[in-house]
Amino acid sequence: MKKIPFLNLFIGAGYTLVLLLESLGMIGHLWRRRRAILTQMHVIGTQSVPIASFFMLLVGMVFALQTGIEFARFGQTNLVALVIVSAMVRELGPWMTAFVLIARVGSSMAAEIGTMKVSEEIDALEVMSVNPISYVIFPRVIGYAVMGPMVTIIGTCVGIAGGALVAYVQLGVTLDNFLRFAERGAAPLDIYWGLLKSFVFSLVAVAVACSNGMRTQGGAVGVGRASRNTVVIALTMTVFFNYLLTSFYRMVKTFISGLA
Repeated sequence: MKKIPFLNLFIGAGYTLVLLLESLGMIGHLWRRRRAILTQMHVIGTQSVPIASFFMLLVGMVFALQTGIEFARFGQTNLVALVIVSAMVRELGPWMTAFVLIARVGSSMAAEIGTMKVSEEIDALEVMSVNPISYVIFPRVIGYAVMGPMVTIIGTCVGIAGGALVAYVQLGVTLDNFLRFAERGAAPLDIYWGLLKSFVFSLVAVAVACSNGMRTQGGAVGVGRASRNTVVIALTMTVFFNYLLTSFYRMVKTFISGLA
């Protein structure tokens, strides 16, 4: 029977969702898998902080410079602080950090699980009556879900610091003015929404990575394909969910403004 690519897309999405829900349903294995979870938290979080921070530093600097050039035309360079903080907290911080983690962690995670699959290590776990989802998937899901927002917080702070540096050195915005305007861009709802976004992006990325790894076939070529597909699909889904969450944020903001 000839395979239908469009149908396979929905089959893969269903498998990914079921795999994520099954792994989250094993929350009772938290203590049993604590060592594996801590290992994944170190790999996903601690080792990703340097590259994520450097990346976000550059993003904050470029964004500050570009917005500052436009605001300078109207003599409103102090507004750079407000735009930088609101954009970094609500949009660029979660979004760009998710991209870094997908590129660094998601692809390697899919390749690692895919290698276990083609080398029949997953089958060996089942023969030994060890649940592969509990042993392989669950620690990665928990580690990613916890450390994704943590790396996002650090990266966002570094990005704001980079924007403040450019605002001071190249745009003439004093630190006092930057902090005064920055407070207006860091509303509690924006902070909560940024953390929600990073949590959703983390679940999406780890689900796609684990799903592609578990469905790997065809030896080394299949492992490479799983790694490539993970990056493409995870990045696309991150952009898609970012749009949905931003649209929902607008609705919530409008609702709260109506109550006030």
